[in-house]
Amino acid sequence: MNKVLLIINVLLLAAVGYLYYLHYNYTSADEKKHASEKAAVLNSFKIAYFELDSVQNNYEYYKVVRDDLTKKDQANTQKLNKIKQEYLNKYQEYQKKGPQLSEKEQNDYQQMLMKLQNDYQEMNENVSNEMNAEATEKLQSVKKKIEDYLKGYCAMKGLAYVFAASDRDNFLYYKDTIRNITFDIIKGLNEDYKKTRIK
Repeated sequence: MNKVLLIINVLLLAAVGYLYYLHYNYTSADEKKHASEKAAVLNSFKIAYFELDSVQNNYEYYKVVRDDLTKKDQANTQKLNKIKQEYLNKYQEYQKKGPQLSEKEQNDYQQMLMKLQNDYQEMNENVSNEMNAEATEKLQSVKKKIEDYLKGYCAMKGLAYVFAASDRDNFLYYKDTIRNITFDIIKGLNEDYKKTRIK
């Protein structure tokens, strides 16, 4: 009877060992499968960046918008400087003639100077508001063109995320693991801009 029990115990021990082996082998295979699926997901999540400063310096449409805004700003500055100079000239004239002028003439000069000063302040405020509104509108247009281009570019290249990096913002990223698509973006944006100019 002891021999039978011994044989049964050995068989049971072997069976339990075999079941442990199957359990841990299955878990290990399951973990390997899970790890490979996770790696596949991570590999499919592609990220790229472009250098915003380079796009701003090389995107033709942006340069046209920037130059147009600069010219308008310079023209507005000239208008404001003209009023300012007129004010200074009248003020100096008033200072020279002041003692010789009658009370009515002095009042006329003071009213003229006050009107020039008010004109300058009003024009400065109007010009500033107009320039801010126009700059915002035009720069939003540039941003929209870049965003629209990036949507198509990401779909074509299988990118999950693209972000802009700028030297001025001190944005930290590790370039070796992320694709730099600046050249592609500039080239594509300029090609799109040329197409819209031809139409």
